[in-house]
Amino acid sequence: MRVLITGAAGFAGRHLASHCAALGHEVHALVRPGREPAVPAPAAAHGADVADAEAVAAVLRGVRPDRVVHLAGASSVGRSFAEPLATWAVNLGGALGVLEALRREAPGTPVLVVTSGEIHGRVPVGDLPVHEDTPLRPVSPYGASKAAADLAAAQYRAAYGLPAIRVRAFNHVGPGQDPRFVLPNVARQIARAEREGREAVEVRVGNVDTRRDFTDVRDMVRAYALLLERGDPDAAYLACTGRSIAVRELIEGLVPLARTRVTFASDEGLRREGEQPDLYGSPARLRADTGWEPEIPLQTTLADTLDWWRERVAEEDRP
Repeated sequence: MRVLITGAAGFAGRHLASHCAALGHEVHALVRPGREPAVPAPAAAHGADVADAEAVAAVLRGVRPDRVVHLAGASSVGRSFAEPLATWAVNLGGALGVLEALRREAPGTPVLVVTSGEIHGRVPVGDLPVHEDTPLRPVSPYGASKAAADLAAAQYRAAYGLPAIRVRAFNHVGPGQDPRFVLPNVARQIARAEREGREAVEVRVGNVDTRRDFTDVRDMVRAYALLLERGDPDAAYLACTGRSIAVRELIEGLVPLARTRVTFASDEGLRREGEQPDLYGSPARLRADTGWEPEIPLQTTLADTLDWWRERVAEEDRP
C-alpha cells in the first residue's frame, strides 16, 4: 500500500512513517518546503504547504497514494493562546487544503484526519469518559481549530462522499517529543544534569495534579495504521487508553530511572487558568472496529523517553 503522510517530520508523523515502512508500505511524506531532510528514511519526502490545495494536489498527482494521513498542524495548546491566527491557519487551513486537494484529484482515496481530544474542551468530571458524541466545547485556539478540522472532514464526507475517517487523539508521549511538553521537558533536564555530572537537579513544573489520558506514541500510530485499513468514514474515533493518570505520576516515574537526584518545584507561571482537572476518553469504538489495544507499559515509555534525551543531549555537546 502506498501511504502519504502530512506532517511526517513531526513527533507522531516520524513514528507513523517508520511504522508504516515496517509494515511493508511505500511511505511518502508531505512536509513544509525546506523540511524534507527531517523526514526519516525510507520515506520519500515532498515539500508543500498543506494549506495550499493546489500544491497538495500536485503531490497527489505525483504520488497517487492508496491512503492519506493528515497529521500536519500546530500541536501546542499553550502556544495557541499566544499565536491564535497561526494556529487556525495551519490546523483548519491545512485540513481544508488536504481535503480540497483530495476532492479534486483523488475523491475515492481514504484519508485519516487526526484531530485531538481537546476539541471536547471542558467536560464535567461526572460525564467522563469522553465519547464520540460528547459535545464539542473547545476552550483554546488549538482545540477550536482542531474541532473545526473535524467538522470540515465530516462535511466533506457528507457533501462530497470523500472517505474521511476522523480520529481524535488524546495525549501521547514517548521518544522524540518536543520539550515544550511536560514529560520531554523533565526528561531533557534530567539528561542534561546527568551529562554535566551534577549530583542533583531541581525541575520546575506547573500543575502536576492535572490528570490526563496518556498513550505511548508508538501505540498511537498503530491505531492510526489500523484505522487506515479498517476505519469507518461515517464514524469518529477516540484514540486513548480509557484511563487517566496524574501528571505527577508521569514525571515522578522518571525519578528512579535517573542517574542523579531529582526534585520538583512548583512554578505558578507554568500553571494554566481554568484547566480541566481530569480528562480521559473511551476507546471502545476504536477497539471494536480495529482490535487495537495499547501494549507499551508506562515504565517502558518513560525509560525510552529518558534514553532518547540522553542521546540527544550527547549529540548537542558534540563539536
